[in-house]
Amino acid sequence: MTTAFPLPSPTLPEFTTLLLKGPYHASAPIHLCLTHLANRPGTRAILLSPSRDNFITALRDLNDDWLNECGGYGAVSQVLSRVDVFYPSTPHHASLALSMLRVSQPETAPSQLEIASPCLLLLHEFSSYFLDQENSHL
Repeated sequence: MTTAFPLPSPTLPEFTTLLLKGPYHASAPIHLCLTHLANRPGTRAILLSPSRDNFITALRDLNDDWLNECGGYGAVSQVLSRVDVFYPSTPHHASLALSMLRVSQPETAPSQLEIASPCLLLLHEFSSYFLDQENSHL
């Protein structure tokens, strides 16, 4: 029952790959992670976003009522604790972070980011890496 909105709301069909294109509210990545992990105990999600400042500013400007009201509940906090957020600042850093992801296996080197399977890997606003510097504020 994965969705990009606070529940109750329409849910997305089961997916292995999903592309959300177009404008969406700033808290959509948070809701997507929360609802995807809620019924999948023991799994983790990784959220990669190119700019911590832009992400936090957009969340603050939106002032999501549901997150304000329910974000501190124990059950919500427990699910959020299974979301790892990274902010690779350049395409090179993003490529490095993605190349280090591996499904957990006993022979995996400890220097790699290990994720439990099934997992959600969310690439937030990755198209901004392909904008030139003059248009990166758009």
